Amino acid sequence: MSKTSKGIKRDILGKFRSLSDGSDVLSPRWLLKDYWQRLTVYEKDNFNRAVSELIHKGLVEIVTGRIPTLKLTDKGSDLIF
Repeated sequence: MSKTSKGIKRDILGKFRSLSDGSDVLSPRWLLKDYWQRLTVYEKDNFNRAVSELIHKGLVEIVTGRIPTLKLTDKGSDLIF
């Protein structure tokens, strides 16, 4: 079964919730290599939509760098914790 935008948002927020080191930034390795590369073409479209929705709602923001990743905002933290 393919992942919907809602399922992908749940996965991303769940990953933030599970971080044991208290970090508010996802590992670029997890985001791109462990998650993104395992998605189908259709799911990658859903991923882009899901991330855009999370950003629009103010729950995450993009962290630029050598490999871009996501950072949980205070609003996102309040939602999941």
